Amino acid sequence: MRKIGILVDNTAQFPRHSFPGQNLIRIASHDVIYHGTTYSGGDGLKVSQLPLFARGKSAPQLIPPSPEKFNQILSGMSTEFDEVLVLVHSSHLSSTFQNASLAASSLQGRLPVIVIDTNTFSAGLGMLAQVAAESIHNGANLGEVEHIVRQQAAHTYTVVCCPGLSYLSQNGIVDPAQALVGEFLSMMPVFSFEDERLTPIEKMRNIRNITEFFIEFVEEFDNLNHIAVIQSVPPLLPETRSMRQIFLENYPQTSYSEHNLNLASALLFSPKMVGLIVVEAVSEND
Repeated sequence: MRKIGILVDNTAQFPRHSFPGQNLIRIASHDVIYHGTTYSGGDGLKVSQLPLFARGKSAPQLIPPSPEKFNQILSGMSTEFDEVLVLVHSSHLSSTFQNASLAASSLQGRLPVIVIDTNTFSAGLGMLAQVAAESIHNGANLGEVEHIVRQQAAHTYTVVCCPGLSYLSQNGIVDPAQALVGEFLSMMPVFSFEDERLTPIEKMRNIRNITEFFIEFVEEFDNLNHIAVIQSVPPLLPETRSMRQIFLENYPQTSYSEHNLNLASALLFSPKMVGLIVVEAVSEND
């Protein structure tokens, strides 16, 4: 049987600390440039050290793994694995998917590599990596694992609320003028990951509105596998506690996890971002 490895980027956060096939997963890390210093893989820098707004030349920058870095990682994995599945965050957020795809193309004939744009991040990406790892552990081949992951990705729904838009602007996701006005007016827009795009769907007035919106969003689904809440830094403890209580009471058969915003995700959105990821069960007819 051909041995399959999994590569994910470091926005990924895993809902479970231990799961079958966990040893198959490797991480491709983003670098960070801040105040003229390069932090390799983000090591030595904490989310709590980031400014509230990303403005000016001194603003922190998230540097996606280059095609060369992906090539180096994948070449190293070729000594352990016969094939590799690469899962990365939404291609609308950075060039990570494009860079991984270029590296995969350069290795044609030497290492079979499939790259998937998961159209999510954080716990959504981690959940899909878990699904892939468990499928491989259970004997699925690369084509079968790809189908399973793409199928589950289509049933993974991600919404984020970004009180600050300057990080999104710096990453080329929203217009700089829009970001400036939004922050001046203290807007709290909610975005949904739809069709590989970050789509604005609502505007919140305060944190309580965000909590209510997240609860109502989950109510739209009937058959859930997992609910994940991504907490800002510092975390919104009362609001998170309220959501946790409601989700555990209303969906006792659905697994639930909470994640503190990691560095890579904070640099994509904002240290104040809060997010919700809903994983719907896949039916046999899908």
